[in-house]
This record gives sequence, structure tokens and C-alpha cells, in this order.
Amino acid sequence: MAQSLSTDPATTKPSVVLRMLSAVLTLAVLLAIAFFGLAIHFWLGWPDAVRGYGSIAFVAILAGLWLLPLANRRLRRGIVLVSLAAIALAYGAKSPVDQEWIPLHENHAAVTLNGDRATIESFRDATHTVGAPSEPRWTTAEFDLSELTGAELILQPFGPWRITEHAMITFSFADGRHLTASIEARRAAGGGYNPLAGFFRHDQTYPVIGTERDLIWKRLARDPPFEMQFYSIEAPPEAVRIYLRRLLEFANSAGQTPRFYNTMRESCLTALIRLAPESFANVPWFDIRQWIPGYIISLMQDLGLVDDSVPADTLAERQRLRSGIKSPLEFPGDVEWSAYLRSPS
Repeated sequence: MAQSLSTDPATTKPSVVLRMLSAVLTLAVLLAIAFFGLAIHFWLGWPDAVRGYGSIAFVAILAGLWLLPLANRRLRRGIVLVSLAAIALAYGAKSPVDQEWIPLHENHAAVTLNGDRATIESFRDATHTVGAPSEPRWTTAEFDLSELTGAELILQPFGPWRITEHAMITFSFADGRHLTASIEARRAAGGGYNPLAGFFRHDQTYPVIGTERDLIWKRLARDPPFEMQFYSIEAPPEAVRIYLRRLLEFANSAGQTPRFYNTMRESCLTALIRLAPESFANVPWFDIRQWIPGYIISLMQDLGLVDDSVPADTLAERQRLRSGIKSPLEFPGDVEWSAYLRSPS
């Protein structure tokens, strides 16, 4: 009689675990290969041909060495791991590359804080005309932080998805002036903004500090103008003052020591959240709304920072800037245009 075969659970279980661990390791390695392949593609300072063809060759060679059923498997996989470690070290050590910048991004704001007195050099007050190039203008502005009266979050949708929105903040003062801040990716001459590049240490972080007639009108001086939404921030005056001080210090730091823009950790929105005082904007790390501008209002409602009497989408409709806004050139100054911007008509 044929003897029945039996499987020993003690020997089967380790082999299953090892296969699972091997599959997880392979997935992690392939993801790392793909990530660093894209990193090579966006690696400024290298010739275009090296970045273009090199990224493809890097992925093809390392993935082939890891996956193909050839001899010397341990040696091949060892080469892959050493290669990934080497490029990871180089990637971590890379510094922002100085480039020729577009005129609107030529100068960094330089801030001097003396008590409540803030002096801002390279305070931007550019002129924008529909259908014509912008005319940069840089001034020196002084603000008394003790005269701060409030702040508004500004959202500017520019695409069909919730994630394609730009966030800015504007601070109002007792004399009617406003200081507007926008955290942007610094744009090189002849280049454009690529959100994907922001994941790969490509662009520099560029905090723009300027007037409303510059930063807001820039987004309206186009055909058609961008939609814009204004939300009053409900927070104690001292917390708003601390927030502005942190923003100014951040702008100063970015100008003195260039840093990489990061789509996840230091974007137009996440930088504003990270700099906010913990006393009124303590956001849990796992809340995905902090990375998606289209959902930030519901998060701010939960934090008690904006009107929560209606759903976020209804509030967005209510806070949308009216159409037909006139050019700042039709007003004596920035104060008058800011007042007109907030008037009923």
C-alpha cells in the first residue's frame, strides 16, 4: 500500500514567511529604484542627457539585476543595494542649485525684527496687466505687529481636482494696509512649475512677501481670472501675531539659506500649517486634509479657525470673490484697492 505523504507544519511555516519577506523586500527595492530613477530625472546641475537617459538606464539596469533569473543572484542583488545606498547618500547631501530666476522671483525678502517693528526689504509690489508681462517692483516696507488686526486664508483653485489649489495668507493692519504671504516653488527663467518635481528636491522654496495688489491681482489679471476665496481666521490676536512673526522669520531663513520646496512637507499649504502656532492649529500628523488644499476648510472648521455654521462647500461658495474686480491701477494705492476688494460691490 502506498504510504501517504504528510506536510510538516514546522518546516512549511518558515518557508512561507521567508517567501513573504522576500516579496516585501522586492517591492521595497523596486519602489526605491523607481523613486531614485525619478530623482535622477529631476536632478538639477546634471546635463539634460544624463538626467533623461540616465534615469531610464538606472531603472532598467537595477530592476534587471534584481529580477532576472540569472546566475550570481546574491552578487547582483548586493550590487543593487549598494547602488541604492550610494545614490541615497548623494541625494540626501545635494544642495539647491542657483539659477537664473524669473523676474518676479529674483529677490528674496529680507526681514529685520526689532520688537514689534518689522522692516522688510524686497517687499514685492509688482504691477500686473492682462495680456502683458508683469513689471516687478521691490520696496522696503515697515509694519508694527502690535497694530495687526486680523488674518485671512486665501484659496485659489487652478484645476479640476481638490489638490490643485494654491493657498496664501494675508494679514491686515490698523492703518488699512495688508501684508500677503505666499509660499511658492522658485521658478527658473524659461521653466514652469511641476508638482511632481516637488517630491524630488528639485525646486527652491520661495516665500513671497508683498502687497495684495501684487499677489492677489496677479491671479486675477488673466483671461479668465482665477477663482479666489477669502476666509477670515478666527484666532486670538496674540496667536495671529506669533504666526506672522514665524512667517517672517521663515522667509528670512529661506533667503539666507536656500532650501528645497517639498510638495508634501513644505508646500504652499503645509508650510503655512507647520508655521501656525500650536495653540490654534495643532493638526494631527495623520489627517490627510493638511495635504489637500481643497479639504483644508473642513479641517479649519474642525479646529474652530473659520466659520463652521455651514458645510465647507457651502462656505466656499459664500466666500468666493465676486467677478469683475477692477485693476489696482484704477485706485490711488494698495490700501484703497484692498478696501474695494472687500466691499459688497
